[in-house]
Amino acid sequence: MDDSKKEFIKDAKKIKEEMDLLFDHFYKIKHSSLLTGTKVWRPPIDVFETENEVVILMEVAGMKQKDFNIALHGNTLTIHGDRPEKIETRKCYHHMELNYGRFERNINLPEDINREKIAANYKDGFLEIKIEKKPSKKGKAKEIKIE
Repeated sequence: MDDSKKEFIKDAKKIKEEMDLLFDHFYKIKHSSLLTGTKVWRPPIDVFETENEVVILMEVAGMKQKDFNIALHGNTLTIHGDRPEKIETRKCYHHMELNYGRFERNINLPEDINREKIAANYKDGFLEIKIEKKPSKKGKAKEIKIE
């Protein structure tokens, strides 16, 4: 491959990277607010069960405990809050993936939760909510004889 082709490919890659940055910036900052009227984002979560509880783990660094609102309506757990913006308009960002502002997550929970036994903890950028499960009503298996 001659030098002019190599230079062309290098320039094309640089233009593509700059266009990707421009579109990423437009989509993340502008697009969501154009569609909804409000910039709302969804922090990543893990939801899993152990033998005795349902656990929700949400990644939301840079917040304080007072910044969260957690409510249980029926079997839907709602978590919302507002992470303060750290974006400075005077800077020229090369890459932007962090989200700021208002967020909300709704999580449908199983039927067998104990609504009275819920605990939340925020530490090291993770909000952890543990909900105790009701004792299983399953008894010992009954053997059925075939006649």
